[in-house]
Amino acid sequence: MSSIKHELIKRSPTLTDEVARMLSESIKGGEYKPGERLPTETELCKSYGVSRPVLREAISQLKFEGLVVPQQGRGVFVSDNGFKANMQLDIPSIEDKKEVLQILDLMLAVEVHSTGLAAKNHTRKQLAAIKKALDKLVVAISSGKLGSDEDLAFHNEIVKATNNRFIVTLSMFLGENIRHAIRTARKNTATLSGLNQDVIKEHEAIYHAVAEKNVEDARRAAENHLRNAVDRLSMRSTTTA
Repeated sequence: MSSIKHELIKRSPTLTDEVARMLSESIKGGEYKPGERLPTETELCKSYGVSRPVLREAISQLKFEGLVVPQQGRGVFVSDNGFKANMQLDIPSIEDKKEVLQILDLMLAVEVHSTGLAAKNHTRKQLAAIKKALDKLVVAISSGKLGSDEDLAFHNEIVKATNNRFIVTLSMFLGENIRHAIRTARKNTATLSGLNQDVIKEHEAIYHAVAEKNVEDARRAAENHLRNAVDRLSMRSTTTA
């Protein structure tokens, strides 16, 4: 009985990661001094050739690292206190079934509960942001793109709608360190429209449950999505989380 050896799928940096890395290097290299205000969003978007959502996610990463401090109405400033040491968490190997299942347990504990809270606590403005992120994800997948940034943006909007800043901080860390490992599965199935349609339906189910303020349905939709994502990882041709 022959066995198929799967090659380890390495995470490729997203556009958001690259912008965050370049900004981080500029700050650590002294281009921007402690206490100095960064260029405006418009200037940074033009400088890096990216959209505002990508730039904002990159700034969020730097905020989490303690490199920058946003000040409402004034802009984003380089932190006076330097950057803090990040919690370290190894990127899971999708070849290791036990490791993947352990990561699933962690994601279920955080994301399922977060989605239920979003259904309970979201504002009208936050729901509109979730819908906008969903629409962008659908367009990306339907047009044959990977949609990794759109996928992360959707889940980020869900988490923001919990209106719990501690959950937002933890989920931001997980989003950049764990969800990427699961979402690498998308790369091998960009042409498998059947699986891609399943992914769209799962995200739509999450949105509708949140919109209807149905906490239990929201939790079930989030759990179903995560479990299906792991199932897709076990396939030779895999898809997104």
